[in-house]
Amino acid sequence: MKSFVIHDYQKQKSFSSFLPGIAGLQGLPMWAFYVNRGQALSSFGVRDKNGAITEFYPANLAYAYVHQHGFRTFVKLDQEVFECFQEKHSTHQTMTISGHELILEEMIPTWQIKIVITYATLPEMPLSALMRKVDIVNLSKQTKSLVIVDGLSQMLPAGIDYGGYKAISNLLQSWMEVEEEDQYVFLRLRASTADSSEVKLVEEGHFYRYIGLPKVHYLYDYKAVFALDRSFQTPYQLMNLDYSAFISQKQAPVNQVPSAFASAEITLKDQVTFFGLFGYSAQRDRLTQQLGQINSEVIQQKFKQNADLILGLNQDIHTETNQPLFDAYLKQCYLDNILRGGYPISFKTLDGDVAYHVYSRKHGDLERDYNFFSIESTYLSQGNGAFRDVLQNRRNDLYFHPEAGKTTIAQFMSLLQADGYNPLSVEGIYFTFAGNPSQYPNRLSTLLKGEFTPGQIAMAAEHHQLPVLKTVETILAQCHHHFRATYGEGYWGDHFTYLLDLLETYLDIFPDEVKNLLLSRHRYFVSPASVKKRTEKYVLMGNQVRQYHAVHHDHKQPPRGWLMDQNQQVIQGTLAGKLLTLIANKFAQLDPDEVGLMYEADRPGWNDALNGLPGLFGSGVSELIELKRLLSFFQTYALTLTMDGVLPLAQLLQALIHAQTLSIPFSRWDARMTALETYREAILQPTSLQVMDSKLVATFVQEVTKTLDQSIQTLHGLGPIPPTYFTYQVTDYEPLPKVGDRLFVRVKGFKRMPIPGFLEAPARMLSSLPLAKEKSQTLFDAVLASPIYDEALKLYKTSESLDEQTMEMGRIRAFTPGWLERESAFLHMTYKYFLGLLKAELYEPFFSTIQDGLTCFMNPQVYGRSPLENSSFIATSNNPDASKHGQGFYARLSGSTSEVLSMWKHLFFGRHLFQVKQNQLEFSVRPSLPVSYFKSGVVRTTLFSNIAIAIHYQGQLPTYDPQVEVDYYLLYSNAQGTPIRVNGPKITGDFAQAIRRQEFVSIDVYLKGGLSPLS
Repeated sequence: MKSFVIHDYQKQKSFSSFLPGIAGLQGLPMWAFYVNRGQALSSFGVRDKNGAITEFYPANLAYAYVHQHGFRTFVKLDQEVFECFQEKHSTHQTMTISGHELILEEMIPTWQIKIVITYATLPEMPLSALMRKVDIVNLSKQTKSLVIVDGLSQMLPAGIDYGGYKAISNLLQSWMEVEEEDQYVFLRLRASTADSSEVKLVEEGHFYRYIGLPKVHYLYDYKAVFALDRSFQTPYQLMNLDYSAFISQKQAPVNQVPSAFASAEITLKDQVTFFGLFGYSAQRDRLTQQLGQINSEVIQQKFKQNADLILGLNQDIHTETNQPLFDAYLKQCYLDNILRGGYPISFKTLDGDVAYHVYSRKHGDLERDYNFFSIESTYLSQGNGAFRDVLQNRRNDLYFHPEAGKTTIAQFMSLLQADGYNPLSVEGIYFTFAGNPSQYPNRLSTLLKGEFTPGQIAMAAEHHQLPVLKTVETILAQCHHHFRATYGEGYWGDHFTYLLDLLETYLDIFPDEVKNLLLSRHRYFVSPASVKKRTEKYVLMGNQVRQYHAVHHDHKQPPRGWLMDQNQQVIQGTLAGKLLTLIANKFAQLDPDEVGLMYEADRPGWNDALNGLPGLFGSGVSELIELKRLLSFFQTYALTLTMDGVLPLAQLLQALIHAQTLSIPFSRWDARMTALETYREAILQPTSLQVMDSKLVATFVQEVTKTLDQSIQTLHGLGPIPPTYFTYQVTDYEPLPKVGDRLFVRVKGFKRMPIPGFLEAPARMLSSLPLAKEKSQTLFDAVLASPIYDEALKLYKTSESLDEQTMEMGRIRAFTPGWLERESAFLHMTYKYFLGLLKAELYEPFFSTIQDGLTCFMNPQVYGRSPLENSSFIATSNNPDASKHGQGFYARLSGSTSEVLSMWKHLFFGRHLFQVKQNQLEFSVRPSLPVSYFKSGVVRTTLFSNIAIAIHYQGQLPTYDPQVEVDYYLLYSNAQGTPIRVNGPKITGDFAQAIRRQEFVSIDVYLKGGLSPLS
């Protein structure tokens, strides 16, 4: 995987990033964040911020504190002390970033010494630890006698609460204690710190150990290095004492935050290499044994194993073009997509094969300090995530792991509620054991009596010295799986729009499974929160009516549950029925003018910073576009099922559908909303399924189609760039009896209020609607000519200027222009726009646009970080701070990675991978690449993680030119075998089935045509 080197890194634009935190299937993951200052590693730990080993600092503080509180290296030669990686020596320093590790290097010219620091996390071990490798290289022929002091200025004991430490860190020192063992130092709290009558002993702890230093001496009292310098600036004791006196100092093991240094005298001839391990142990009694198994050779192997692990994951998307940065970028995006969406591994269960996603976590980092990420500290680790985020980042799973099947569809379709909303917090998959727990040892037996994760089973199996993965597989084969989620923080208007992506991907690979997919059964999630009636949320504020506090929280309900019938049995409807339920609920939320879907549940759509929009009766065009797309899918695939009488739906949905057929717009809106409110109230009680009348469904679909077609026609008439959002001003209302200090009203009239143009609606239109190519081109030209386009940086902003808008829009209006979601280049949305260009077959605009818009092609000096890594947004030229123009902020994990993977699929394989024609499965490759991407007439990529695809082309026109088509395929069942030749653009029948079953190791695709007229 390509590395990125930054010279003089401490003088460059500041940025933060992180190590991947992947420890393998039998490793304990660790989060580790770094900045391009000092020795980089700012904060690292286990689980979440409450498991910090070094204090979690948000980015702005990390840049300032890492020099003192982070890793330090002091070298003493002939009574002179040199501190490595100080900013004043930065011209001799480099930082090398790769997908699996971080390397710092510094030259000390006067001493002719080079110092190299390498960081990675420990893989495939029953320990969670950061590995630190230090190489000291002698560049002269003269042997040198050095004293080395290396380590951390501060390292926290385990068991400290993140918020508590921020609030009362001085007091918490009273519980801290250091215990020095023969091989390591153990940092712990003597007891629980809560002011409670229940006091618990704290068994867990943090540790550090150095390997490879002769006669290592540990220094855990900061005074042994810095004397009384509490700023940790100057190592007075190292400077003033000879080495014998230095290591003979009496150290205080209590009542202060420990340091974590090691010192040694070394004789430097050519090179000296030593290692530091800094980690967490829940089992003190096993730590000595575990650390005793690690020597220099083992830890060196662990660095290689870590590299092999990450590079092995990235082989899934191995791609070779004439654009090496683009190839490396695909790998980095794939890795980061895994970190937010997870990596699927399949287990056999009583419910069939289940894809379990490991390595995932919520996107929280030094810049996203507001997100509380969590990484399960077990083998087979899975983390938490938000519905929208996880759903997006699993969109392309099946192009790499078709064996993952329908698990993600089942998970997210089950989380879809009967009211069309969904919980926010996705907590992964848990299992329950249907066998006899008593056949297993006690820790396993106890675990098997409740819900558990595979990781918990793995840890218990290791405790009992059972074969870990085999035990997990054996137990899960006797289990049922369960999807867990919680309501979280609200109902977003756009979450439903990503569900269809999963279905389309599945049918792109399994088009012959459409009926089985649509008839598959799924539950309806129930959250302890419901949307209020209009009369309970439309409130008079001064002389304006607003929509506030739109969701009712029922604290008597359990945090999660499933829709039940009158017999207290869980209702399971077909996927087709759930789609119709979703269509009916969302259609009922059409705004009064029928040009957008209302944000009527306290939260906006994709742009979270428009948090004030629901209060202003806001509505979203993007959601209307996606409702139209969902309706088209239903018409194409599901409508025929209703003729067979197999569309069971919640009984009360029929009334909701019946109510949506009036003709006067405001009356239609009022009737729809009344029916929706009645329906929502009814589904709070036990209900039942009944087969929907097929004629009613057909009539309803026809009515919705007609209405949405008219809506989209209206939107096209509102200007060259369709609006993304509207707000509505109440023009007439009737007061209701006062409730407390609030005066609620019944609204009798609205006036639509447009707001400035955003990029989102054009992106969705290009991607989701079947626009004529001329209309798509016109839309692209209009956006390019609009204030959305940043001419100076050649980037697309989220919107036009919002200066004239009210602060009631939300925090987006309070943000500075060109920052966060306000008028910046938000990569997820701009990449969604790029994908829209590709789907709309605007190939020339697409390739010219990505040359400026994909980070891998950007100038790193301007972008301010590795161009292989995405950021959340790029500050645009309208930002008042010119030094930030073009710089990326908020590292890596976002929906942008999923958009890149979707672009990759379209570029190398085309719109459809598999189709069914005349009852036969067809496979085809239809690349859309310019000639400049071909290296010596070939581009290579990978399908299903292990089928090597080579596309051969000798033409002069781009492969998306109509003249270019596939001449023939060569299919190889093994690397040395004779290929099977298939002529023509498609592979059909048995060979197509064999490709899907991954029975070929490689496929060569030969294109013909594309010669220029002069050839």
